[in-house]
Amino acid sequence: MLHQFLVPRVLWAPRDSGWWIAITFIVGSILFGLGAAFPLIPGFPLLIINIVYLVGSSLYLIGASVQFVQGRRMKINDRGGAASLRRFSNRNSRAAAIQAFGAILFQTSMTGALINSLNVAQQERIIWAPDLVGAVCFVTASTIFFTLRYPIQQRQDNRQSARFLALLNIIGSAFFVLSAVGAYIVPLTDQTLYPKIANIGTFVGAIFFFISSIPGLPPRSST
Repeated sequence: MLHQFLVPRVLWAPRDSGWWIAITFIVGSILFGLGAAFPLIPGFPLLIINIVYLVGSSLYLIGASVQFVQGRRMKINDRGGAASLRRFSNRNSRAAAIQAFGAILFQTSMTGALINSLNVAQQERIIWAPDLVGAVCFVTASTIFFTLRYPIQQRQDNRQSARFLALLNIIGSAFFVLSAVGAYIVPLTDQTLYPKIANIGTFVGAIFFFISSIPGLPPRSST
């Protein structure tokens, strides 16, 4: 399974729908990782951190949306026939839709973080709650992908490899949930519960999503 990470990949292939899924999740994950690392720099502007997160969630949304459409049109060599293919496409698209909804919630959370006038109760509803539910959506979508017979974010009809990548996404999503829990805003204090856990959870989760998205890039032709 690890050999797929050693295959030379094409970094620019905008005519390939699979490339769009992979590159948006790769760059989005990089931005999420940067957003979690920037607070380590003393005096780093919070506005820039929030904008980085917002752009990252936008890229996740684009990737999940393309994946939703691709799932409905996917052509695979399936001995089970048309009915089996339809079931696969439905579950694939359902998982992608859940993941896209999670990305929308991330965007809601990041947009809310740009508003400075929110009180604690409003921050919980507009920032923290969407962040947590969005992370749970990512876990749910990744779990559905894990149960699918064929690869989603890679290019091999290899069940074991597909499940391995989906498992990485489940782990990454779980760290996003951990991050959301750590970011809980304690009433009356206007402080996050465990800010370090929030940043670590986001950073580690982004790493897992980054790694799992690499095999989705088109392989470089040997000719």
